[in-house]
Amino acid sequence: MVKYTLTFFIGLLVLFSGCFKDIPEFEDGYLNLNITIRYVEPRFGIDIVLDSAVVTLENADYKADVATDTTDSNGTVSFQELPWSKFIVTSDKEEMLDLGDGVVPVSLIADTVFLPEKEENVFTIFARGPAPEGLKINEIYTVGPPNNFFFFFDQYFELYNSSSDTAYLDGMIFCRMGSSLESVTYIYQFPGEPLIGREYPVAPDSFVVMAMDAYNYRDEIFSGLVSVDLSTADWEFVNAADPGDLNNNPDVPNIMNIEVGHTLDFMVGLSGDGLILGDGSDVNYFDGIDIESVVDCVEYSASPTHIKEMPEELDKGSGGVGQIKYSGSSLERRFAGFDTNNSTVDFVIITAPTIGYQH
Repeated sequence: MVKYTLTFFIGLLVLFSGCFKDIPEFEDGYLNLNITIRYVEPRFGIDIVLDSAVVTLENADYKADVATDTTDSNGTVSFQELPWSKFIVTSDKEEMLDLGDGVVPVSLIADTVFLPEKEENVFTIFARGPAPEGLKINEIYTVGPPNNFFFFFDQYFELYNSSSDTAYLDGMIFCRMGSSLESVTYIYQFPGEPLIGREYPVAPDSFVVMAMDAYNYRDEIFSGLVSVDLSTADWEFVNAADPGDLNNNPDVPNIMNIEVGHTLDFMVGLSGDGLILGDGSDVNYFDGIDIESVVDCVEYSASPTHIKEMPEELDKGSGGVGQIKYSGSSLERRFAGFDTNNSTVDFVIITAPTIGYQH
């Protein structure tokens, strides 16, 4: 009896051993990273390493402590005994550089999303100057408040003027991008003359809130709805061809639909889409939007397997991974106006919207 029982048990082990995953090649706490940060600008003969630069290492796969350290005289920093996962690496430093017309302070930013391939990883990040200052898409609130009846009509978008100069919204366009710049839709335009208009200023260090509808959803009658008050938004999207969008707020100026045949209010995907802020110099959207007219753009997706659609020269990454529909959370830049043209790095998920201010 013992003989048969033992044989049966061994058979079960053989049968089920094929159901288990292979033993991981590396254990948690066995990853070492050595990162060197360089800045190269061939036009001015600059090739330097960034010493004394603070480097931040953030786990992109799961919640973990953020690690920080400072580069040595060789521009290198080492992180030891890390968990095996994907990381977001960021650094910034102000350097005094001669860019052809004298020595000036230049803010240099380095960032990458790093997926380890071996136990010892030695690599170099090439820093760059930040994206030009000016109007930025600063916050994207799309997922809707906590509810179980699919309410998401409290969407809003926030701009921020990161420049020390006044910016102007005159004639600018705000669009939803399809699979490419040739397939933009939901094209709405501010009033005024593009590029030369001076009727709608945005002061330095100021926020602009654009609501799908400038309405106080915080006092909505839906059962259990905990939303936001958008009745004092700076602008409201309005589509004259949408019968359901006629009851707009008379106290809030309008951003008007200019897409022929489009009959919907401005709205985007709850958990993924692309947004473009254009200077308004190209409104002939039938052949797409000229890349030179794009002031800022953001691609976002809750899916970690999202296939990038926006051209990398406009946005290298995709923000919002892991954001949950109907959670009341929002997507906002790490710092107001912080823009490296990589939304994976630039944006973080915050627990609640921050209308007209930074978290």
